[in-house]
Amino acid sequence: MKKGTKIGWALVALSVIISAVVIIAGSSNADQQVGDFILSDDGTVAIQYTGAGGSVSIPDGVVTLSDGLFMNNTTITNISMPDTVTSLGSNFCSGCSQLQSISLSSNIATIPANAFRECSGLLSISLPSVASIGDYAFYGCASLSSITIPASCTSIADTAFGGCDNLSEISVSSGNSNYSSSDGCLYNAAKSRLIYVPGGKSSVSIADTCSTIGSGAFRDVLYVSSLTLPDSVETIEADAFSGSSISTITIPATTTSIGSQSNWTPSTIYGYADSAAETYAKNNSIPFVVIGNPEPSPTPTPDPGTGGGGTGGGGTSSGGTVNPDGSVTNADGTTTLADGTVIETATGRVLRAGTGSTGSSHTKDATPGTADGINPVYFLCLAIFLGGVGVIVYTKIRKVNYLKKKK
Repeated sequence: MKKGTKIGWALVALSVIISAVVIIAGSSNADQQVGDFILSDDGTVAIQYTGAGGSVSIPDGVVTLSDGLFMNNTTITNISMPDTVTSLGSNFCSGCSQLQSISLSSNIATIPANAFRECSGLLSISLPSVASIGDYAFYGCASLSSITIPASCTSIADTAFGGCDNLSEISVSSGNSNYSSSDGCLYNAAKSRLIYVPGGKSSVSIADTCSTIGSGAFRDVLYVSSLTLPDSVETIEADAFSGSSISTITIPATTTSIGSQSNWTPSTIYGYADSAAETYAKNNSIPFVVIGNPEPSPTPTPDPGTGGGGTGGGGTSSGGTVNPDGSVTNADGTTTLADGTVIETATGRVLRAGTGSTGSSHTKDATPGTADGINPVYFLCLAIFLGGVGVIVYTKIRKVNYLKKKK
């Protein structure tokens, strides 16, 4: 029985020793405070910012800025980082509404998703030799007016610059194999596909090499009201103009494919008879004005000797009949309205326009923090401890029963 008691106490002692070792080892790997940052034990990961804001400098030797490091901090105005930094976490600066400038490490390869989302005060940023720009990376950067895409960049998310209402100039550095720019807009390298029109532009001149207006190209472009497509355009992809404010658009006869457009209803489409533009206009009940047809005959002048004209009603003129409303039915099957507009009498299709008029709250991503789990070794220690206690108790009970029987 003494042997059982000894075993029990040995197990208890073992559990205490293991716990002490784990605690000591854990303390040796504890995070460390360096300036205004809590860094990992080896100093390579910036885990938390504890400073008061203003101008912030990342400590030398830091390699990784963790997810959400500065997220929703509204006191930081400037950030600089050493070239040791190679990785930015998603959301690391999102919601920093007072951030005006940031000096990125030259070794950053990726601008991750939501990195600068809703940084509404960001005035400018110089991108190093990045290879990719993630989803919503600069979404809602309302003060950003221009940005240059480096030659190294081969991937830009469709939503990267959404909600940048003052962005009017995107420039692509020469030598980029995937992208190019013209008139401040983003194209593929061959300039055959228009990819993105910055939201701050008020007018757009599309490159005459462009054959495709890409999906989302004019998404939420609010300041462009009129647009003329060059003869090179053959395809308008679905939702190319989704949410845009383009009211009047001229579409060439060379455009043979027009996809459906959500949340876009222009006041007038100008195009050629029997074209894809006319079909789209009719299918979507949009006024269509024919262009490019031969000039119709001049409006006939009523002949006073044939029985009236003007507003007299029912009169005739040389080559046409004057109607009570002031319009003239011409001999060639067209009708000239009072404002000079010429239409086909049978179909009502406009052949020539007259002198009359024609026509985001943002949701911020919230990345919850995570806490370290309990070291499983502690469960082992607890099991050993309870086992030792159990052995001691069991031995004591056996001893008591033995003494009772002996009496």
